[in-house]
Amino acid sequence: MSKHTAWWRLHRDLFKRCGWTVFLICIYLLGQQVYLPNVDVFSASQSLQGVPFLQMLSLTTGGQTGIPTLLSLGMQPYMTTLIIWQAVTSLDLDSMRRLSQKQIGYIQRILSIVLGTIQAITFVYFMGNSFLPQYIGSANINITPAVAVLTLVAGSLFTMWLADQNTERGLGGTVTLIIPGLLAGLPGTLQRGSNISNGTFAFTRPHIIATVLITLGFIVIAVFLNHAELRLPVQRPMLENRFTESYMPLKLLMAGGMPFMFSMSLFSFPAYFINGRMMLSATERTLVRWFSFQHWEGLVTYGIIIILLGFAFGYINMQPATTARQFKENGDYFFDVLPGADTSKFLTKHFLLLSSWSSLFLLMIAITPLIIGFAIPGAANFSQYLGGLLILVTILDSITEQARALWNKNRYQLF
Repeated sequence: MSKHTAWWRLHRDLFKRCGWTVFLICIYLLGQQVYLPNVDVFSASQSLQGVPFLQMLSLTTGGQTGIPTLLSLGMQPYMTTLIIWQAVTSLDLDSMRRLSQKQIGYIQRILSIVLGTIQAITFVYFMGNSFLPQYIGSANINITPAVAVLTLVAGSLFTMWLADQNTERGLGGTVTLIIPGLLAGLPGTLQRGSNISNGTFAFTRPHIIATVLITLGFIVIAVFLNHAELRLPVQRPMLENRFTESYMPLKLLMAGGMPFMFSMSLFSFPAYFINGRMMLSATERTLVRWFSFQHWEGLVTYGIIIILLGFAFGYINMQPATTARQFKENGDYFFDVLPGADTSKFLTKHFLLLSSWSSLFLLMIAITPLIIGFAIPGAANFSQYLGGLLILVTILDSITEQARALWNKNRYQLF
């Protein structure tokens, strides 16, 4: 009995964090079952599921944009806020560095409210005439849409609070909350493909076997590449270190799965307002071709979006200018590289090299299934499926590393 008690106490922190994460995810899932007030759920669901870019964004951000619920927006406002904030901080502005953590928190919350309000208004707009009217005052003003917007914004703020609580008490940080939605959406994405292709991928026995083999092989490759890194030797004269060499690791997949979180929604957005119309002008027909997976021009556009997002998110994650400044302030340097601007150029050069190789991998994931889909119906659906799988691998890999560290932290003995 004492051995079991000692074992529990040894890994108590890990078990507590796992418990908190499971608890917070359950609350999040329950919140996605609470419908918006005074809304025809069936009519709203029909309207929302006909908006392809909302469904794409929902899959990768843990939202539930196909059903009008309290937490339909999911992590969209919060993740968008973090991305914008990282992009601003990557500019390495003096005014940003002078902000305190409390000021940064206030700015991020205000930005989240603004973005959440914009996304909530967009969500309500696409629900169409699905609201049950509720009038107030002598002017007979219908307040149902406004109440829906306020409810969605409140839900997004509650999701932010849950994400912050998981960062403080649980495992995996803020992005852990998108795992259930991602897992639940992948089979449907593979089967239906949404606007990726006109064909469906039937779950026959040969297809299931092929899918399992492709999934296992892809996971092995994705985990390997996610761990791959370039180690740049660093000289740290301010630290005495006689036993090991210091280095700066640069991950091969600097952007991780982030490009797939937004690429499909960006690609689907322009053509949404044109598709379904009977008469199209020559310009509109050209636009449809360049933003449709059924044409080669669309594959080129999607490939460009993937590459641009890969470089953008990679740069935001690495921030060469900020890293170079920190090196200079700490007295660290690379061999034969002057501090300051030369260090920034040195890091930028390696960033461009690694991001180029990373972009080739992302293009293979995104474009190869689409090309095969021209000959084999349903094969194009693997484009979004593998992209979602890459997001899942990067998140779970981070959680695994954190869990391993917590598992081993109390197992070391000095004597």
